[in-house]
Amino acid sequence: MSSTEPKPAPPPPGASRDQWREWRRRQRLHHFGRGGWTWFWGVALIIIGSYYLLRNLGLLSWVRDDVLWPLLLIAFGAFLLIGRATRQP
Repeated sequence: MSSTEPKPAPPPPGASRDQWREWRRRQRLHHFGRGGWTWFWGVALIIIGSYYLLRNLGLLSWVRDDVLWPLLLIAFGAFLLIGRATRQP
């Protein structure tokens, strides 16, 4: 479902539980899309936490912070652009 489609209408009174669940699922798809962002923050926190843990253990002492963060921002921007390009009809 694209964001230009209208929101799904709720089921009629007396609808079954399965109909309500299907309506809620369609509402989530309408609001959040296909779920591409549902995993983003979990992965981001794991990567950031792993970086700081390895840095504190001395295993990443060769990585310079002033180079790493701009590279991560560039990679994130490329990820957003590629994701947007693949969703275009």
